[in-house]
Amino acid sequence: MKMKTMARSESKRSSRRNSSSRASGTHQKRTRLIQILGVALALSLLINLLVAIALGSYARKARLLSGVSSSLRLQLSDNAEQSARNMRQIQTLENEIKELTLNRLPGLTGLNYDEVLNIGKQYVKNIVFTRTGKKGARLYEYKIVLENHDAALQPAFKIILFDRSGVQVGMSELSHDSEQGVMTRLDQDEVRVHYSVVRLPDNSEPEYFQVILL
Repeated sequence: MKMKTMARSESKRSSRRNSSSRASGTHQKRTRLIQILGVALALSLLINLLVAIALGSYARKARLLSGVSSSLRLQLSDNAEQSARNMRQIQTLENEIKELTLNRLPGLTGLNYDEVLNIGKQYVKNIVFTRTGKKGARLYEYKIVLENHDAALQPAFKIILFDRSGVQVGMSELSHDSEQGVMTRLDQDEVRVHYSVVRLPDNSEPEYFQVILL
């Protein structure tokens, strides 16, 4: 009887130990789970904080860049308007200079390079001017077309070059006394071409010319 009692008592103690062990294991598992969740939550908060800081920094930079961009756009717009005003003023001054020059020296014709310029003065039909020579050499070649519809004649003329202010800067002459060659005869209904080169002083740039028959 005594042995049975001791066996039941030992069985109860073993059952309590097993129950206590299971409870302790469950508690430890819950503790580890809580710790893991706590670490995950802390990491999540840290990540959210870093993202918030990055977004705030980006927003500040975006506002700063937007302000700079707006300032640059305004500055570029002002510069473009100022440049347009300057160009208009320059064009106005050039037109005024041109008008004064042509009024002071009527009969001048604007000199455009590599373009056929109609003259229509008796037997002088047209002329073409071309820059020639190396850099720095003030050489200007011209080709003049002569067309005679009247009786035979000896062509003779001067081509005078002027700068934008109307100052003479060069001249070429074709006549029996010229050193640039002589065209002794231009028959009726004959068309001939004459070439010549004009050397100008340094820093001179012709903008007008005049053909004078001799």
